[in-house]
Amino acid sequence: MTDATPSHVSTSLTLHRLEFDLETIRATRHPVHGRLLMAKDVVEAIGYKVKTYTGFTLNGLKVSEANRITLAREDFDTSGKKLVPTFSTATFLTRAGLDELVANAAAKKVKTFGPWVADVMENGVPKRKPKVERGPASEVPPEGPPWED
Repeated sequence: MTDATPSHVSTSLTLHRLEFDLETIRATRHPVHGRLLMAKDVVEAIGYKVKTYTGFTLNGLKVSEANRITLAREDFDTSGKKLVPTFSTATFLTRAGLDELVANAAAKKVKTFGPWVADVMENGVPKRKPKVERGPASEVPPEGPPWED
């Protein structure tokens, strides 16, 4: 067997519920994009009201096409006691999509949502390294550097 994917790994998606500040956000783990969060749930959890859900533009909040994944009910495994989707299709956001959304949001809950996302999302852009503070440059003595004779 030359295939790198083990045969026992399921390729169907399963739907999960994550809790954020008394709100439920539906999530899944995509085989290519990693963990995804449902866009509608995220927008409502950070304090916005979703009136229309076309093209995922809300009050100036925009998420690029590359960071949105549209999934259908049929994409999910509902066997056993797994959560059954209540939508026919829904937009899910990648980690980069969540970062875009948070960057454009003005809702007060964004301040607590950002750290929560960092805890539940393992994929996406790496965390920035802290900036190295440099002290003042050492002064060269009037006679020149010690290595020059």
